[in-house]
Amino acid sequence: MIPAARGAQTAAREGTRAAARGLVLALLAAGCTNSPYRPGEAARPTYFGSFSTPPTKLDPTSAYYVHEGRLIDQIYEPPFTYHYLNRPYQLLPLTAVAIPVPDYYDADGLRIEDPDPPPARVARAVYTVRIRPGILYQNHPCFARAADGSPFYRGVDPRSVRPYAFPSEFPRQGTRELRAEDYALQIRRLADPRLASPVFSTLADYILGLRELHEAYQSALEAERQRRRAAGGPAYNQQRDERDHPVRLDYTGPECPGVEVLDTHTYRLTLRRKYPQILYWMCMHFFCPIPHEAIEFYREPAIREKEFSLNRCPVGTGPYFLEVFKPNEVIVLARNPHYHEDFYPTEGDPGDGPAGLLADAGRRIPFIGRQVLHLEKEAIPAWNKFLQGYLDASGISSDVFDQSIQMQTGERPDLSDAMKQKGIRLATDVDTTFWYMAFNMRDPVVGGYEPAKRKLRQAISIVLDYNEFLDIFANGRGILAQGPIPPGIFGYRAGAEGTNPFVDEWDPVRERHVRKSIETARALLAEAGYPDGVDADGAPLTLYYDHSAQAESFFRSYFDWTRNRFGLLGIRLRDRGTDLSRYREKKDRGNWQLASGGWLADYPDPENFLFLFYGPNGKVEFGGANATNYRNEQYDALFARMESMGNGPERREIIDRMVNILQEDAPAVWQYHPVSFGLQHEWFRNVKPHQMSYNTMKYKRIETALRVARQAEWNRPVRWPLGLLLAVVAVGSIPAAVRVYRRERGR
Repeated sequence: MIPAARGAQTAAREGTRAAARGLVLALLAAGCTNSPYRPGEAARPTYFGSFSTPPTKLDPTSAYYVHEGRLIDQIYEPPFTYHYLNRPYQLLPLTAVAIPVPDYYDADGLRIEDPDPPPARVARAVYTVRIRPGILYQNHPCFARAADGSPFYRGVDPRSVRPYAFPSEFPRQGTRELRAEDYALQIRRLADPRLASPVFSTLADYILGLRELHEAYQSALEAERQRRRAAGGPAYNQQRDERDHPVRLDYTGPECPGVEVLDTHTYRLTLRRKYPQILYWMCMHFFCPIPHEAIEFYREPAIREKEFSLNRCPVGTGPYFLEVFKPNEVIVLARNPHYHEDFYPTEGDPGDGPAGLLADAGRRIPFIGRQVLHLEKEAIPAWNKFLQGYLDASGISSDVFDQSIQMQTGERPDLSDAMKQKGIRLATDVDTTFWYMAFNMRDPVVGGYEPAKRKLRQAISIVLDYNEFLDIFANGRGILAQGPIPPGIFGYRAGAEGTNPFVDEWDPVRERHVRKSIETARALLAEAGYPDGVDADGAPLTLYYDHSAQAESFFRSYFDWTRNRFGLLGIRLRDRGTDLSRYREKKDRGNWQLASGGWLADYPDPENFLFLFYGPNGKVEFGGANATNYRNEQYDALFARMESMGNGPERREIIDRMVNILQEDAPAVWQYHPVSFGLQHEWFRNVKPHQMSYNTMKYKRIETALRVARQAEWNRPVRWPLGLLLAVVAVGSIPAAVRVYRRERGR
């Protein structure tokens, strides 16, 4: 073959190869998808969600933030829980056999026969909790056993566990039955000073011997530290030593009479006095079980080297266990294969049946096998994934509110047409939360209880129109608060009868509360001694707003709005921001004037809100939750009566009187109760907002076939680039074909 022919054949082959490569690339492009998940994953019963704040504490003793509770409450199980559908919230046994009825004893140790005795008669309240036999923990290496029955990973070589990124990857796993001693161990852990449980100070006032146990642990820790300092000499570094070799506390001793294990499945909790709300506390993860095997496992040097601990690697009996924990990337919860029998409710509120919330009545739960949660720091990318069907549910940020919600007649929210066409559902609920601006009642200007001081605070409350705030900053998602008790909690008064007569009025046309007029506020300010915002010497009234949020962009907008509202009365408001540690120090010492705060219900009882203004809970004097340092003898006396009462007409009357005292004294500006908006795709079933528990994913279900169909419909491949590419390839191959043809003809 002559060289010219060989060159022509080479050119032809190269043209053919180029065309083939182009065709392959085109076919690959046509087959690509924008799905962020593995092929076939959407067809499995997996929930796809997101989170914006990485969790840092998963130890149930010390974790207290909502975003951490959403994980913890699916992994651990306290003895009691709440009915998923019924409102008002109803207590149910979870791992316990039943909700215990307390036994009351007087000061002489004699049992009181009255099932609801006056609090003054009660010297001891005893709750006996019986746990259901046969409940098993999740698989975990802490339960793995060697042939001789000893812990398999005791004294383990660090090199043998170095390849594993999480305990779920360890080759040896095990489980065991839940025991009463596990609950007792966790209650004792609340007294460990190193864990700094946020609820210890409150519970120590009720649980017999818990405060003394805390002191005993503190003494034991200090004695061991002194021994180590003496042995270590001048070069001893206590911080490094305790990091590398934590002091070991014996959680089985010393004795704590308030927490007793009676047998394998029974324990007893004894209170110093009558306190029915303890049953609500026992629905929280602070009262969940912790196995001693987990404590010992995480004490192993090789395990500590991996930075495994209860803060990152929980061990529970709940419906899910933590399979993957990369808090800056992804978190995966998988169904616990050992989860005990649990069933979907067979009854609910009147509207739950028509809403489809009882379609799975009586079926065993959980329905969802895995939860895959990706970190989404920005709201818009997460929103776009939701619209594509790659997230099953979504909140509504202010940036996309107008895109998703339209306000109908009477200002009732409804979904936009675009959302309805996708079959998206809207769920709204008033949060059992209230936000407030606190006055420091110890401050000489805004504090005090004289009539003039009350009128100053009332005038400020009126001028801070939080209906306007909600319209500007929250798309109207909230209702004006009339006091500290939110809707859904016993004692809340709705409509006209709940109106704060000193600050608000009821608008029957728009069916909402509105602030009194600016003229009313100015008149009150003049009666307080500050006509037009100046004092008797003609000096302008200047107030200071303390905070730790100076770097947050939202805060700057909020502060500008607040300052402008104060300006309507002639009052000057000054920004007094500090770092968080300094701000907390100022609050602890009472060196502040105005500050904002909020409170989310721990349990559905008015005591959980009214105790924020109980004098003996004052922040400065007693280190309690009463951040305003408010103290009113009449209010305190009523609180002491109301605290331990069961719900009924007498308790409601006392609560009404307490709220009226707070309204008149105005130790805080009652701002608003947020209204949460949530969106769900049509394939995400059994969704009903629940304010008291985060262990609700086990009730929800995914219709996977519908999800796959919608994802395919909403994310169809764009095929016209394929045709264009084929045309380009075809046109590009013509010159090579012509050259080959001519050379062949010439030959």
